[in-house]
Amino acid sequence: MRPALLFAAALITGTIAPAETAYAQRAVTPVVVGSPFEERWPEAPYPRNIWTMQVFDGRLFLGAGNSSNFDPSPNAGPVPVVSYDGKRFHTEFSVDEEQIAQYYPDGHVLLIPGHDSRDDWSFGNMYRRTDRHWTKVRNVPRGLHIYSVQRFHGHLIAAGGSYGQPIDAWISGDDGANWKPAALLPGPVSRDGQVTGAAPLERLVGKGYFGRLWSLFELGDALYASATAPMRPVGETGVQTVASLFQFDPAQEGFMPIIFGSSVPLFPDLQAGASDKIPLVRRWARIDDQTVYIGGWQHNDHQWLPFGVYAATSLEQTRRLPLPDDQIPWDILVHKNRLYCLTAKSKSEGGYAVTIFRFDRALEHATPILTFAAPTFARSFAVFRRQFYFGLGTETGKSVRLSEAAGTVLRTSLIP
Repeated sequence: MRPALLFAAALITGTIAPAETAYAQRAVTPVVVGSPFEERWPEAPYPRNIWTMQVFDGRLFLGAGNSSNFDPSPNAGPVPVVSYDGKRFHTEFSVDEEQIAQYYPDGHVLLIPGHDSRDDWSFGNMYRRTDRHWTKVRNVPRGLHIYSVQRFHGHLIAAGGSYGQPIDAWISGDDGANWKPAALLPGPVSRDGQVTGAAPLERLVGKGYFGRLWSLFELGDALYASATAPMRPVGETGVQTVASLFQFDPAQEGFMPIIFGSSVPLFPDLQAGASDKIPLVRRWARIDDQTVYIGGWQHNDHQWLPFGVYAATSLEQTRRLPLPDDQIPWDILVHKNRLYCLTAKSKSEGGYAVTIFRFDRALEHATPILTFAAPTFARSFAVFRRQFYFGLGTETGKSVRLSEAAGTVLRTSLIP
């Protein structure tokens, strides 16, 4: 039986356990909308992961695929561009990538950055939707991976993974018609535990070094890149470090490394994982003067696992937002100037309790507004046509079984 039908049958027959007792008054029964990527990957749950949801031009766009070089289902492209109009799913286009991880609305244009190109490595791709027509633009030099794109100070900025250029980022001053590599600006250097003044740096690539700029995000009036970028001072061989946070300088059209190593001030009170792990900013949203973001560990090559939700007004003013310890945050959104957080909790009897928390305006308290039981967690959500939509996911792990329900889209009423 198809995954979406299996899930629907489980809801009808009651074989999925009810929601958490503590949140029983908020329990809802979701409507199964469908499993739009099942035709593309009928035997492969992992690339059916719905990594992202984006509302644009009266439709809900869904991102799927898998760019990891490792099992399960490595390098799963090409990926269909699927949208939902409130009645049915549409396959609008197909991208020559292994995964769609971001849709970026840029005015009347919807962009898909080329997450992991299936073409040769000389150029990376951008995909543009204008007037409901998709165009592939192959013009990002050495853009092997383009994870994130953001408009800032009149420029389009892109970040990801590259080779043969100073840093894993690009800049366009003509709305993406042309791209050029961003500059790597001098940054502070640590020698013998002491931070010295700014010095010219060079990135380390090849021979075991794999630098990435994973995500772009705005904080205050600045643009930053969350990164794992090995580098060293120019002309030196014994000093090596990993830049974990860059700041973009629009005047110099480049990125300056400002934080090195795993002690990133954006994640206060973080119980660090392995000593070589770098905490990353993964999902983010602006609300009033604050940036809210989910922190995540790099996982399964290009993927990530979340560890908390944070808010900041600057690098010096950061805090972890309150959620129950057993709730794993997967996505956030702002609707009518209120912050909503999508979480999941694994249940001892199997399956998950999927919950949406709404924060008060001070971001000091989180209240569960709805919860439902599901065979797997929801990785992404969106508000579309006055309803919540959820994209179910699945994850790898030595003791974790992939869920056949991955890729199922659910819907519930919007709780105001």
